[in-house]
Amino acid sequence: MSTTEQGVRRAEGYLYSSLHQGFPILPALVLLVGLDGISRPISWLIGWGVLVAASGWTALTVLHTRLRDLALLPPSGWDRWFRSEHKTAFLVAWIVLSLAATGTAALFAPSSPLLLGAVDGTLGGILATPALVVRVAGVDSFPARKLRTGIAIAFGIALSLIAVWTIPPADIETLQIRFGTTFWSSLMSVFIVGFASMFINVIATTRALEQARVDEARLAVAEERVRFARDLHDVFGRTLSAVALKSELAAALAERGRPEAATTMREVQAIATDALTEVREVVRGYREADLATEISGAKALLEAAGIQVSTIHEGSAALPAPVARAFAWTVREAATNVLRHADASIVRVFVRADEQLAQLTIINDHPHPAGNAAGSGLSGLSERLAEVGGTLAWDQQADAFTLTATVEGAALRSLRQALDEESA
Repeated sequence: MSTTEQGVRRAEGYLYSSLHQGFPILPALVLLVGLDGISRPISWLIGWGVLVAASGWTALTVLHTRLRDLALLPPSGWDRWFRSEHKTAFLVAWIVLSLAATGTAALFAPSSPLLLGAVDGTLGGILATPALVVRVAGVDSFPARKLRTGIAIAFGIALSLIAVWTIPPADIETLQIRFGTTFWSSLMSVFIVGFASMFINVIATTRALEQARVDEARLAVAEERVRFARDLHDVFGRTLSAVALKSELAAALAERGRPEAATTMREVQAIATDALTEVREVVRGYREADLATEISGAKALLEAAGIQVSTIHEGSAALPAPVARAFAWTVREAATNVLRHADASIVRVFVRADEQLAQLTIINDHPHPAGNAAGSGLSGLSERLAEVGGTLAWDQQADAFTLTATVEGAALRSLRQALDEESA
């Protein structure tokens, strides 16, 4: 388990303990009332204590289980029986026992107004806590959570007032005490339910942050897979086109009995060997495309296929390295597409770069008819250019296909500044 996961588990443990620390207080309340010198028989007090303990246990069971249903606590085996077979029975028992425990509390009402408000408010607030997570209308949206909080507060106030008023007061002094403590008992109940709601929200937020961290790691892996697939496509696209072209040429020469066939096959072997090296570099994530090298390689490949190639460079040496790499991949993909999707006789490559604009334009004549959507190669190039603040555009006419990669001045300045800061 990582340090972050350990921290999350510790935070959940602290919050879990804080959320449940009220339930052990319930037996202490009974003892506190008994020490106040009530006039009822001790057996009655013991019976009430058992009732309060039973209502607290069912409430705690409902709270435990519902938190696990909402994935706010790790799974546990002890409440599996309850969740699978007896959920409704425990929900009913929680409500009935809570009403019974608070309804008989007035039989043991302390004479002290402070003690009366503290006991009844605490009793009502703790027993109402499970209402914070009981499902409302079958949903768990944010409005439903707010509604549950309101229901829990109302239930807590109701339980605390039942504990104060169910049994009629025996004299005017007791009546005055109960009137005086009604507000404080309700306030204590709201205070307890509000703190429990806060703890539940913090647990939910902690879980959401942990899930976000997991999702971020998954997205990083997925993004790396996309990058790897894109690099393999870009590397092998031109290489396999060259192998196919050279192999076809070697086969034609061999059929004619020309000795140049052996030389051509050695070139195929060299291309395959270079491709193996490139794949290793891609796997390691170290491969860097060089614009001048790619233009030279594309020109040699296209000319070997009988295509006339012209290139014009204007300031390409001043391109920031990330832009030059993106342009290099564009040249590589464009050369592959010319061989696959055109019957070109002329290809023109223009590179223009200054402080305000960097642009690469590749034009070929006689393209094949346009398809319905851009291929994975153009989509990958668009992603590469977007990483450096650039855009990719293409225009297909009957006699020309134009591919244009553009990076505006603002993106260029930002990249240059970032490189300068990194160097410094």
